[in-house]
Amino acid sequence: MTEKDERPTLSDELFGGEDGPAEPVRDLPPEPALPSWPAFLGARPSTRDWVLGGCGALLFALIDLIVMWAPLRDRDVTSSAQSVVLIVVAFGIGTVMVKLVGHSFRAIGFGMMAAWIALTLFSLGFATGLN
Repeated sequence: MTEKDERPTLSDELFGGEDGPAEPVRDLPPEPALPSWPAFLGARPSTRDWVLGGCGALLFALIDLIVMWAPLRDRDVTSSAQSVVLIVVAFGIGTVMVKLVGHSFRAIGFGMMAAWIALTLFSLGFATGLN
């Protein structure tokens, strides 16, 4: 700060001195809050739920590999029966795990259903028999 008999410097005028800042400090507007998790979905999934969902997806991929082994190896074999089996496994057993069993198996059921959708989209239906 400058002495009383000196002129104020530029930094004194900008940042204030003993008299305070040259302009009042304006408060910044608060940042918008992140959207909250919808209540109808229940509690947010934890890391454990994500890991169990991934295990459900890997379980369905293994079942898919076993069921679709013959149709993928030999083009003369029809895959309509296998596609019905895979839909029943993914959505039938997956729904039973979600609705009736619950708890930890809920994430595994969702993982199985998500794996059926992902395998169908990524393989254009060849992996699930919908081709």
